[in-house]
Amino acid sequence: MLSFLSVFAVSLLHAALYVACIYAAVALGPPVDGNRDHPLVIRRRMRGAIAATLLSLAATALILRRGSHGFVALMGLDPRRALASSGVSLLLTATLYLGPLTMDHLDGAFGWGRLRLSVDQALRDPACWRNYVVGPITEELVFRSAVVPLWIANGVDPLVCVLVSPLAFAVAHIHHAVASIWGGEEVRRVLLRMVLQLVYTAVFGCYAVGLFLRTGSVAGPIVAHAFCNVQGLPSIGRIGENARYKYVLWLVHVVGLLGMLVLFEPMTRPAR
Repeated sequence: MLSFLSVFAVSLLHAALYVACIYAAVALGPPVDGNRDHPLVIRRRMRGAIAATLLSLAATALILRRGSHGFVALMGLDPRRALASSGVSLLLTATLYLGPLTMDHLDGAFGWGRLRLSVDQALRDPACWRNYVVGPITEELVFRSAVVPLWIANGVDPLVCVLVSPLAFAVAHIHHAVASIWGGEEVRRVLLRMVLQLVYTAVFGCYAVGLFLRTGSVAGPIVAHAFCNVQGLPSIGRIGENARYKYVLWLVHVVGLLGMLVLFEPMTRPAR
């Protein structure tokens, strides 16, 4: 068995591999005059993310097989649990975002015309494929399927796993801040944004690990991750822009947060 610090170090290695493969995929191709949102850069980075994911999954599977563990179920890859995990995770995450979803409804975001236009645009936009498909799938496979089982297989308490293992997921996002500083952006502004992103990714990571462990499948965290990326960080400032429903919107936000917290345990309770 590995020690706690060893498991944490291996988790950071998975994060380093993921980031390294993304940058290597860009660097090894022909030079591109553009930032991370250039379509060609996006496609290369997605290929790098997929390569890193396959390497991480293979490494964890080999480690778990050597320890005589049932690695498919432990890594959350059992297809029989995917549908239930996805449904529960979608309902819980939608409940959490009840406030922002209500504001989107008031803004007319769910009208058929706007929805169809948004979907058509997203299908043609490489950045949408990165943010809503490839990113959630690869990150959850690495930081949940490949990382979390190493903690559980080495006897780490599940609660500790929920609270600590997401730090590797959060640290993997620091490279965005480094790239922004190299690009000439103001350091103070970048650091403030980095702290906010670290907190947000760590909190989401705890939520995703909880879903992973409770539902027994990585499908649920993938769905939750994609949903959160589509919605983005809730903007409390938008509430004040709607004077007519301001207090109702505050109430809906609170109800959504409390509703998710109350429903999480019974909805993710493993079937006997």
